[in-house]
Amino acid sequence: MKIFAHRGSSLIWPENTLLAFNLAHQTGATGFETDLRLSKDGKIVLSHDNDWHRFGKPEKVISELSAEEIVSLEISSPDGKYRGRLITLKTLLQTYPDKDYIFDCKISERRLFETLARDLSDLNFHKRIWFLTWDRAGDQFVREIFPGYAFFPRVFRSYVWGVGALIRLSRLFEPGNEILSLPAHHFGLPVIRPGQITSLQKRGRTFVGYLVNSEKDFRRCRECGIDIVLTDRADVITKIE
Repeated sequence: MKIFAHRGSSLIWPENTLLAFNLAHQTGATGFETDLRLSKDGKIVLSHDNDWHRFGKPEKVISELSAEEIVSLEISSPDGKYRGRLITLKTLLQTYPDKDYIFDCKISERRLFETLARDLSDLNFHKRIWFLTWDRAGDQFVREIFPGYAFFPRVFRSYVWGVGALIRLSRLFEPGNEILSLPAHHFGLPVIRPGQITSLQKRGRTFVGYLVNSEKDFRRCRECGIDIVLTDRADVITKIE
């Protein structure tokens, strides 16, 4: 099974830091998901949020800081046990050039995608990359600048599809994207079914189990024939696997 560590497994380690990705790698994660933003000086940095209200530093705004300032910022894990510093995307790719990646493009600006294309070209990077975008502009930039690369449906479309799956109308609301993703359970109810996943696979779709963080979720994914999961708990899922 392919196991993607979400932000480097953000429930236990300081998200989007090299420490988090190192520990996720050590537990056996086969791929990484991370968030892309631009620094003030046009470098791609890894940060879910643009501001740091969530970390008690509202004065820190990623888009208003240089890359040098950003990589000096320290972040703690949710329990405060671990601490690490933010990094640039190039640092991550140079450290783990053989991993598969999901890039969550947090901004839909042409310069983000153009910078990413240059960075990947400079590194002669492989093509095992998927994109998550947030609006039509982001979708269009992927199609234009990364032709042939696959991307997930936008969040709202996935949500509607998930609701349809709960009431057994998943085909009616299914997005047309090559890559699709839903959680194994929602409010304790199973969202995905074996027949649903088999149908997707027969039609050439790739399905990713979304935030599979517990043994219950993992077992459901196994029952349904899913072989790719995204998790905040790579330490747990890799042990079960």
